[in-house]
Amino acid sequence: MVIVSQVTDLLQGLLEESMDALARETGCVRRERKFSGATLLSTLVLTVLQHPKPRLRNYQNTAAQLGVDVTENAIAQRFTPSLVQFLELALKRVLEHTLTADAPGIELLDRFTEVVIGDSTTVALPDEYAEQFPGCGGSHGSGKAAMKIQVLWDLSHGRLQIILEPGRASDAKSPITELPLPAGSLAIFDLGYFSLDRFERVETAGGFWLSRLQHGTTVCDTSGNPLLLPKFLAKNAQRGIVDVSVAIGAKRLPCRLLAVRVSAEIAARRRQKIREKARDHGREPSREYLDLQEWTIYVTNCPPTLLKWKEVVVLYRARWQVERLFKLWKSYNCLAARDENATAARQVAEVYVKIIAVIIQHGILLMTVWLDGRRSLWRAAARLRDWMAQIIGVIDDAAKLQRVLVRQSQIMAKSSRLNSRKKHPNCFQLLNNPELLEYIVA
Repeated sequence: MVIVSQVTDLLQGLLEESMDALARETGCVRRERKFSGATLLSTLVLTVLQHPKPRLRNYQNTAAQLGVDVTENAIAQRFTPSLVQFLELALKRVLEHTLTADAPGIELLDRFTEVVIGDSTTVALPDEYAEQFPGCGGSHGSGKAAMKIQVLWDLSHGRLQIILEPGRASDAKSPITELPLPAGSLAIFDLGYFSLDRFERVETAGGFWLSRLQHGTTVCDTSGNPLLLPKFLAKNAQRGIVDVSVAIGAKRLPCRLLAVRVSAEIAARRRQKIREKARDHGREPSREYLDLQEWTIYVTNCPPTLLKWKEVVVLYRARWQVERLFKLWKSYNCLAARDENATAARQVAEVYVKIIAVIIQHGILLMTVWLDGRRSLWRAAARLRDWMAQIIGVIDDAAKLQRVLVRQSQIMAKSSRLNSRKKHPNCFQLLNNPELLEYIVA
């Protein structure tokens, strides 16, 4: 498998001489009496893959496995602003590696060259980094300083693209939305990225897009006449479904509108949340907005001949897989965890180290379990932690490293599967058979 060579190159890339040059360039390593740039980077990254909340002795043990005899105090002294700068550049080098697996053979996904889902997650940083990474000053892990991690993830081949931004940066204006996608691909983002300009760019490049409809967007019929959406949907629903051609926004962008009526219970919960949020801001929600809570409304340029209505819903639901990826990174890999007693430089350095670590972890998961759509990335990541000592022992020998990785893939593929469910089918089941989608006509 090509992915085995890609992961081997990525792991051994931690030991490349170019990392030594980066360390000298940033002043992170001045004299290679103990650490070189490569061994320092490897020590940090391989440690957090085993110990998501690392202590100095964990770093010391990994360094010893890599042949570096160093004290805990000496490691502590390495966490400087120059180390942060080195890790920032090292991350850029790591992101240059391409990690793509074979597609798992899911027919719905195979209709497109790629099916990419985009989203972001935010990590709080020490206040000292507010100038470089200004946060929103809110209460959701984004205070004076925060880093936003923008991710574009291809559900077909597993490829990750990552861009780091200040916490207060707008999702809709993120450069992640402007990354080129191949013709025939499908891009799925949530409402925070809603943009008619982006939809046009994707379509001009020969791609497809799928989104929820942003409230307040003008919706017209194909003749350009504005629609009063609540009344239009109620009048045109057939068994709780409306599937029509429309034009949206000031640009009158032609597209397909799909509306699915939800249960009375779901609509009531939505309205309650809207009223509570409006009350907190001293506002009153409009009658139209409240009426529209009876519907889940999608817009797309995918014609009905390409995607049936259930397939549209299933693909948009698959966007939640990126949320599960973020949960894996934050809960299992402790990406957002910080030791507030540590120096600011160490706290930020470990954020960069963990981002590099989860990229490497992702590559290994692509190699080991990606082809099995029943995979559980959580279970596979847990198995990987058990294997890290073996990886560290052979990381400088490409042939031995590949043998360990192949052996890993054989074992992890058997022990990291999700169970099928008759009730509430999982994402894999729905992608393979969208007719399993549970829908009660309202």
